Amino acid sequence: MAEEEMKGGPGGFTCRVIAAHRASFPYALAFSAGDTLSVEDRETVWSGWTWCVDAARTGAWVPDGFIERRGDSCIALRDYDSTELNVDTGAILKALEEAGGWLWCVDGSGRQGWVPASCIEPCGESRAL
Repeated sequence: MAEEEMKGGPGGFTCRVIAAHRASFPYALAFSAGDTLSVEDRETVWSGWTWCVDAARTGAWVPDGFIERRGDSCIALRDYDSTELNVDTGAILKALEEAGGWLWCVDGSGRQGWVPASCIEPCGESRAL
């Protein structure tokens, strides 16, 4: 992605990685709006996230606002991908969405994924998501 495409504005803001991040899991859970998932009660330091499991038994943390919980199951309210983006200090990203202390970002190579908000800082412009 060209530097000019990574500037903030509608739909995101440009940010710099201030602490490296590596994915917590070697796999990702992806689902579409309307899918039914199982819910498992698990403890996490991240409030606002629920552990969901698909029919193939792949599980991952999902922002509470992305699902409608129904007892031990839930319905997806939107498409979702739990991919975490591996990033190194100093990298420039474009943050496109925020959920529960994490940001969905795209890097200069076009790779996308979640990064903890604590690992990034805005690059000299107002933060508007």
